[in-house]
Parts: sequence; structure tokens; C-alpha cells
Amino acid sequence: MTTAVSAALIAVLAGGAWLAVTRLDLKIGKPEEPRITTIDSSAAIEPLSLVATLPPAPSGPATITVAAVGDMQFDRQVKALIARSGGTAPLADVAKQLAAADITIGNLESPMTTLGVHRTDKDYTFQGDPRGIEGLTAAGFDFLALANNHSLDCGTEALADTIARLDAAGIGHAGAGTNKAAAWTPAVRDINGTTVAFLSFSHILPNGFVATNTRPGIAQGRMNMKEVAAAIAAADAAYDYVIVSYHWGVENVDDCNAEQVKDARTSIDAGADMVLSHHPHVIQAVEYYNGKLIAYSLGDFVFDHYSRKTGEAFILEADMGPSGVSNVRVTPVYLNSAGKPGYVTGQEAAVIIERLRTISAKRDTVVTLNGDIATVTP
Repeated sequence: MTTAVSAALIAVLAGGAWLAVTRLDLKIGKPEEPRITTIDSSAAIEPLSLVATLPPAPSGPATITVAAVGDMQFDRQVKALIARSGGTAPLADVAKQLAAADITIGNLESPMTTLGVHRTDKDYTFQGDPRGIEGLTAAGFDFLALANNHSLDCGTEALADTIARLDAAGIGHAGAGTNKAAAWTPAVRDINGTTVAFLSFSHILPNGFVATNTRPGIAQGRMNMKEVAAAIAAADAAYDYVIVSYHWGVENVDDCNAEQVKDARTSIDAGADMVLSHHPHVIQAVEYYNGKLIAYSLGDFVFDHYSRKTGEAFILEADMGPSGVSNVRVTPVYLNSAGKPGYVTGQEAAVIIERLRTISAKRDTVVTLNGDIATVTP
């Protein structure tokens, strides 16, 4: 600061302080005449210079990053992997990338418990090794969908134990609970003042799985979309962003069906910012709708499998902000025979992205491979 400007500033401050005292003195009856301080006009200070460094006023919720994956079950060959190598083994190769997102989401396809007994009225039942929660924690999972057709494979005691273990690990969950109110309650995260709500619903409804006011179970989506839309709208009114998970579709079918499209768009119209789905065990289309994003099936992610297609999967990442969803990218992975996802490159990556590109083109979505990672644009 120049000598002249420094002197001027001191004069302004001193004069202002003196005038303040003089006005006070006049109020208490002292008749002293106020003095006038002359300032050199050549040394005038720009009126905004003292406040130029103030930050701009906030304009809305912050843009956050989301990472999403599909079905994860910790039984069968995955359980054997955990027995050999520990609870973090199934997700070890991808944990760092998943944990880097502000919000990380997946579908928990198996109860994580040693309690309960397998139901005998289902063809396939799972009882995941609870040590797998160590891997979910290390991978930074914020939300897990529990509304699916395996959450009660070992009964209500196993479900309650799973929820207690997730709570102890600090992992949010939605879609199942001790009664309907609990199953329909959104999980919520606060990211530096920006709030995100997560809801989970299932269109696959085994006998006795749906939660009621007096019975534990899962949140019903299918044939119940009016109530689902109301729950989404309520969450949208209370939180900055809403992410909705669905367990739906037809197993091993590449294309989403008309019911999926209708219900996904109903969800966006009700206030959802993203719809993330699973159950078919294969990847389905990614679609933009009104600036928001729909993933009709993210495929499997931690799951032993017996075909090439069911081993092909991806990590979906996107930026979610006040203007919608943007910067959507896809990292292809392949699941080995133990159900462990690992990165693929070159031709292996291209095969997975080409499948996603072909399927998504039917939903007017462009998937472009850049090296071993793809971008998704309208």
C-alpha cells in the first residue's frame, strides 16, 4: 500500500472515530464544535476494495459424486473366498475407487449373519458371511439396498441381525426393517451440509417377504407405485437429493421392460435424482430422463457365476448437482469364478462397453469408450 493511501486510510478511520465520540459528546451536553479532517482526493480508496475478498453467497446444494454397483451376495464361492482370505477380499481390487466417491451404493443380496435357517420354499437362498461387512466398510459403502428377494432367506431373526451389524458398522440401509415404517424409512447422509436420501423398493416379492405394520420384511414397489411416488416426493421435500433403488426386471434379459421404464420415470417425476437398479444378473441400459439418470440394471458385482454375461459388470459414477446428473462414466469390471470383481482392459473392457453401448442406444443414450473407461451422454 502506498504512503499516501496509508495516510488516507488512517485519517478516515481516525476521523470516523472522532466524529463518533463527538456525536456522543453532543448527546450528553458538551458544546464543543466538531473538527473537520481534510483528505487528499488523489489518495481516495475504492469503496469495494475492503470487501472484495468476501466469498459469494451459496446458491444451493453442492454437487456430489456418486458411485453405484449392482448385486452383492457373500455366500457360496464368495463365502469360501472370505474363509481363505478374509472379509475384505471380495472387494479388495475396487475398494479404493468406490471409497473415493461422496456416496457409494450397492444392493446387498444376502443376509449377513450366522443366525436363522434357510427357507425351504425357495430355489436359491443365501446366508452371507458377516465378515464381508469389513469389505463393505473398507470400500466406503454409504447405502445398501435391502429390498430384494433374498433379505429374508434365513428368516426375520437373520434380517434383524444383518441390520444390527450394518448399523454397528455405520453403513446406511433402506428397504427392509422390523415393520413397514422401518422398511420405508430413507437412509440419509449429510455431505458438508448437502443432504442425500436413499430409498429402496423391490418388484420381486416372494411369499411372506413384504413388510406390514406388524411384520418384518421389505418395501413393496411393484403394483404399489402410487405409495412409492408419495414416499419419494416426501423425501424430495425434506432433503437436497433423492436416490432410489429398485430390485426388478427379468433375469438374464438384456433389455428393460415396459414396467421398468414406466416406474423409473414415475420415480424421477416424483422427485428422484437417480434411479439405480438390479436383479437381472446382467447389465441393462443407462438412460437420461429430464436431466436425471436411470440405470435399469447394474448387473452383478460380488457374485459367483457360471456364464460370461453374468460376469460382466461395471462401476457407474456420476456427478449429482442442482442442475441434474452429469459427467457419467463407466468403469468395466469382470467377476472371477469366486465372484470377485476386478478391472479389465483392452479387448476385455471393450466387450463389456460394447454390450452396454448397444443396449443403451435403444434408450437414446450414447456410451463412448475412452481407453478402458466409457462416458455416458444423452
